[in-house]
Amino acid sequence: MRAVVGGIVHESSTYAAGVDGFAVHVGADLVAEFAGTETVVGGYLAACVGVEVVGALHARAEPAGVVPAAVYADLEARLVARLPDSCDVVLLDLHGAGVVEPDESLDVRVLRAVRAALPDAVIAVTMDLHGNLTQDVVDLADVVVGCKLYPHTDLADQAKVAARIAFGAAASGIRPDVRLVRLPMVLPPSTTDSGPAAELAELTRAAETEPGVLACTVFHGFPYADTPQAGASLVTVCEPGTPVSERVPEWLWDNRSRFRQNPTTAEEAVMLALAGPAPAVIGDAADNPGGGATGTETGLLRAILAAGVDACFATIHDPATVAQAIAAGVGATIDACLADLPVTATVRAVTDGRVVGQSMRRGKAVDFGPSVRLTVGRVEVIVATHRLQVFDPEILLLHGVMPDRYAVVGVKSAHHFRSGFAAVAGQLLTADAGGLTTGRIESLPRPGPSRHLWPMNSERKVISWTR
Repeated sequence: MRAVVGGIVHESSTYAAGVDGFAVHVGADLVAEFAGTETVVGGYLAACVGVEVVGALHARAEPAGVVPAAVYADLEARLVARLPDSCDVVLLDLHGAGVVEPDESLDVRVLRAVRAALPDAVIAVTMDLHGNLTQDVVDLADVVVGCKLYPHTDLADQAKVAARIAFGAAASGIRPDVRLVRLPMVLPPSTTDSGPAAELAELTRAAETEPGVLACTVFHGFPYADTPQAGASLVTVCEPGTPVSERVPEWLWDNRSRFRQNPTTAEEAVMLALAGPAPAVIGDAADNPGGGATGTETGLLRAILAAGVDACFATIHDPATVAQAIAAGVGATIDACLADLPVTATVRAVTDGRVVGQSMRRGKAVDFGPSVRLTVGRVEVIVATHRLQVFDPEILLLHGVMPDRYAVVGVKSAHHFRSGFAAVAGQLLTADAGGLTTGRIESLPRPGPSRHLWPMNSERKVISWTR
């Protein structure tokens, strides 16, 4: 059996500006980059036992604004050019919330291009929990699976599920049914570690024990995209003729009010941190680069500095301050404007910012770019050249900062940090200290289609099975 592996991955916010450069891997380089990692492609490769693997093209950029049409067109052309004349299975890594300017689904465009090039292949796709899925996705793909967990620590496992179903379909010649339910809602960022999102994930697992159900995924939707495809959905992959219950989408609609968020302010989060066991790790959720935010908001850092406790923070995205600190050298004291915060700081360390993930996407290289450790008052601040979410302590450790030795640890992340810091944290908290990834998603301006969704529109209900 022959399988093509590739994808174009982007989570696009219509509230963000610009797009970072795409990291592109092709052929043998693609295989070498992802083999053995806890990523979607790593899961695909692990599933390809006894299968000839064709590494096509994999491109990924950090979440940001919508992708320019010319940038996407170039990536699509390069992907299609690397597809073979024929294969049995195509295994695609797609986010599900990619947008090509002005508001077209990047993921649908990839699927259309691949389907046109390989009309007879079984196409399987693994998507992010926050994908915005449409009918076109399930019409073009033969297998659609998404991760169930947030933090997304099951990316590789779910990719293996998608690959297993695809290989079975290719061997038997029988394509599964892919059924979509779109709900008139989009969920605020909701961790599956506890609460209603955990219950929802468990319902999908229970659905997968029903006869004929091969995979069941609830996609929370991406709340920072005001596009026609925005919204929560349920996708079920079944053996042909399998009846599917509407219990999961009905439960989600009936329990929607439990997902509403009233986020904690930075000052409240610091007070809670100091009242509980140390270290308290606080996610700067409203300025999460992993949702397209800038990583430059200093509200949480200001609150930590005002508390006058031993603390550390990772990371502030500020290439200019990094360059200033490197020029001054380790041991120097500098007056800098850290994003929008004037500080007097001592340069403690300079690094290349390169680490290897140890929680989500375990084993995958992560590049924060040239980075520095600054001491500002009683707080150790990591300042990075590249705008990245912090998943785990590795970027702190690289700079000689041991997070378990501090009362408070601030990180630029909404929920992914929970997995990486769970082993060292006395408590895990989140704060809304300003930024475009606020948990109060109904507060964002929505001139486009998403204004009709819950929680912006509280009552409208349309649930129907398709295909």
